[in-house]
Amino acid sequence: MPVNYQQIRASIKAAAQLAPVRERELQSRRERVFQLLDRYAHELPTLSERVQSTLAHIPDFRCALPGDQPINIAIPETRFLTSIILWAADGSQIIPDSHLAVQFGVINVGLIRLAKGEDPRQAIESQLLYADDLYNEQGYLIGEELIALRRDYQERAALLKPVQKESLPVLTLTDGPLELFREGKDSREYQEKLSQYISILSQMAEQQVLTAGYVDKPRSDLVVRLLELQTLSNEQLSKADQIHSFQGVSDADIFAEILKPGDRSATFGLQSRAVKQFHGLLAIHFFYLNVGRIGKPQIVRVEIPTWVVLMEEALQITQHNLLEQCRQMGSKAYPYILHRAHETALVSYEERSRLMELIQIEMHNLGLSTGETSNKQQVKNLSGKTRFGK
Repeated sequence: MPVNYQQIRASIKAAAQLAPVRERELQSRRERVFQLLDRYAHELPTLSERVQSTLAHIPDFRCALPGDQPINIAIPETRFLTSIILWAADGSQIIPDSHLAVQFGVINVGLIRLAKGEDPRQAIESQLLYADDLYNEQGYLIGEELIALRRDYQERAALLKPVQKESLPVLTLTDGPLELFREGKDSREYQEKLSQYISILSQMAEQQVLTAGYVDKPRSDLVVRLLELQTLSNEQLSKADQIHSFQGVSDADIFAEILKPGDRSATFGLQSRAVKQFHGLLAIHFFYLNVGRIGKPQIVRVEIPTWVVLMEEALQITQHNLLEQCRQMGSKAYPYILHRAHETALVSYEERSRLMELIQIEMHNLGLSTGETSNKQQVKNLSGKTRFGK
């Protein structure tokens, strides 16, 4: 049934009437953030000291860490003629469903290789999850978070194998942040996957393979939170995680005003609980990039490890190639190679049904019985949904 508009109409009107007030409040907060940005743009030691004072009270406080550049700097694109090989990976999955006749899951990773003067190459790596693979440490059927953790790991693992065979400079891309930002951080499997993931990044660092995570339409306030700390008294720092003076203001709001099309921001370190195990050359940094057009900024966040940050040319190569990829998508700016990897990885409902059928056939051939799809699921299947995705 459709939404009961009659029932919520009053709430819709009230929300609409509050919108102008809300926008004025947000604009006032944005202006205050810009004032702080201008004031502290070059005060990098002051910004860093404030973060360290906060971390003494709240070790898991999440914010940006200033680097060695003014935090309001805009760095234009440097165009490169040097040949570089691009590799991208993106994943899709089938999540185990207790309503299906057979319990199984799938992690599908699409790989794309682009090199100047060569035809694109693509590959698919598919992993079936069955039997013991379907259960967590507590014996419960695994859900979306654990599947997503495994998918994130598989994307990086799938990239490592082919790039080791390349001789030219290589840039690998994945959709989303580099940090493994998933629930269940205290579980054994999370810690195992994190250790394996860090090992993969270490091997990429040893081979000087450039790598980046592309975050489209970021809503984070990492830099805003860094600036907010400057407004707090020493007594307030112990409660900094509970104070949100600039709530609703994102970093993208700020850098949309600073960065022209093609520009990137200063490079910041990432302070969070999730990245504490990423040390040295693996420590995660990020910059913001305007992949939009004049009058229509589109700010994305690009996460990179320390070994990329230490090479200015590597930053320039990453910036230029991301912009070149986005330009291929026209007004819907998004890296073409990531789009191709996503399309390659997608799993259809028809494929899920076919996989379930194959499993059932094998079980029947062995004289084993299978269950039946629940009535609830049979009814839901009438909705016409055709694909699985992230």
